[in-house]
Amino acid sequence: MATKQSTITTQRTSKTLKAQLAISMFLMIFGGFSWFLPYGGSLDDTEGLSWSAAMVIIGGVWYVVTKVMIWWNHE
Repeated sequence: MATKQSTITTQRTSKTLKAQLAISMFLMIFGGFSWFLPYGGSLDDTEGLSWSAAMVIIGGVWYVVTKVMIWWNHE
């Protein structure tokens, strides 16, 4: 009688990519929360992109790029 062995698969994602995911998520979350501060993340009254919106955008792009790198390098 043959015994059935279960196969365990693990994802080999490098620690640097996981660290990049954590940093990008922190940037998005912190930028999102700071957007709702009394000044909306702007340091002065000039028009343009506030620093909190820039943090959300940079963190979001960084997150997507890192997820693609993880998918691309997945074994």
